[in-house]
Amino acid sequence: MDNREDGGNAFKKLTRMFDGERFQDSLWSWVVCFAAAVCNGINLGFTLSFGVLFPELMRHFNATRGRTAWVGSIGLAMVWFASLPAGYLCDRFGCRITCFLGGLLCVTGLVATSFANSLNLMYFTYGLVYGSGACFIYNSNYLVLGKYFNEKLSLAVGITALGSSVGVLYTGPLLQILLDAFGWRNAFRIMTATFALVCILSLVFNPNVVETTIVTEVKAEALDMGKKVGIKRRISFYCSVWTFPVFTFVVISLMVGSFGMYIPYINLVKYCEDLGITAQSASRLFIFIGLTSSLARILSGKLCNNPKINPVFVYQSSLFIGGVCVLLLPMATTYWALILFSCAYGISDGIFITTQCYILLSCVDKERATASFCILNLLYSFSAATGGPIAGLMADQSGNYINSFYMTGGVLMFAFVIPFGVTFIKLKGSRVSPIVSEMRDLEARNTVPSPKANPSDSKDFPVS
Repeated sequence: MDNREDGGNAFKKLTRMFDGERFQDSLWSWVVCFAAAVCNGINLGFTLSFGVLFPELMRHFNATRGRTAWVGSIGLAMVWFASLPAGYLCDRFGCRITCFLGGLLCVTGLVATSFANSLNLMYFTYGLVYGSGACFIYNSNYLVLGKYFNEKLSLAVGITALGSSVGVLYTGPLLQILLDAFGWRNAFRIMTATFALVCILSLVFNPNVVETTIVTEVKAEALDMGKKVGIKRRISFYCSVWTFPVFTFVVISLMVGSFGMYIPYINLVKYCEDLGITAQSASRLFIFIGLTSSLARILSGKLCNNPKINPVFVYQSSLFIGGVCVLLLPMATTYWALILFSCAYGISDGIFITTQCYILLSCVDKERATASFCILNLLYSFSAATGGPIAGLMADQSGNYINSFYMTGGVLMFAFVIPFGVTFIKLKGSRVSPIVSEMRDLEARNTVPSPKANPSDSKDFPVS
């Protein structure tokens, strides 16, 4: 009897640990942040290290750069393309279940890919199945931060974004070791163990997060109002994110920039082999990308938290640095020059990821955060998917990557210019800071705002 009682008490304590009430900006919030960072590192670390697998798959299937690049590009695109269903699952069932499901999909996709006998089948098993799972993990990792953090949101985003750069740091060399020792099929099977860890860590994403009493009551009223106005008004509410100038211009810039930002990730190892550099040495370049990207993500997260610094300008610096680096890449013909490129490109990548996530979570109110994140990711996926294959096709036709890299650098520089449009409209409109939304006015009036209200009309929106 005593053993049963002890076992029951232990089970209750364990249940309370994972399902008890939690508060924003608490100690448990940082536990969630750490878990999200590790999940992000496993998830994007593997996805962004596809360039290590790229030459091996080309040789095994005797395929062109363009055809092989589609495998990695579809998988990368799906990280964002499936964001609308991922966002719905996060809102409907919580980030914990969504992340757990994502881990299971990744395991399924990787095991199936290890048995694939053609690139066409890998487009489905790796590109669609694995990519969808990666999308569920990616969205739940960042959306859960919006629930657990308020004052320290930018720092939490920076730490979580740091996870993916650390993941690139170790995954690239690790994949090369696995390829040399076991072959690409067994390498895929071994990597499934890391996504099993994602499923375990997702359990700390406690759905019972307690915010302030007033905000909780107001959200309940807003949800009741949402049920009354129906699906058309709900869609209109989601589409209202386009009334925020910062969101609009940054999303356009991100769509252009994502076309070129991931081309080096996919083609770097193959470019090194064309220069006569071994695959083992080329894979070590991801260590330098990961190290400098890690540093940039922490620093840019802190910069965005400074009210005197405009996060949009910090974001633009990533595009400028990346554009210059890729334009100069054809001149990097020695290993030391490629190390310098990798360090500079890692800085660009770190700033790019951290600032875009922070801007998307803070340039609109919290009720539109999921819509902001998912709409951008859906659009983002199309350009991210096409960049790698088009660069590979250009390289196949010309016999080298020179024109591909010049095209990539030009695209990044164009993306750098686009956000200046915000300052032409109104200088104040280019500022970004966390927004409480209509909730303040709602608290004062103790009424639910009209669903037809334009969010940019509120005095609390610095992006009006």
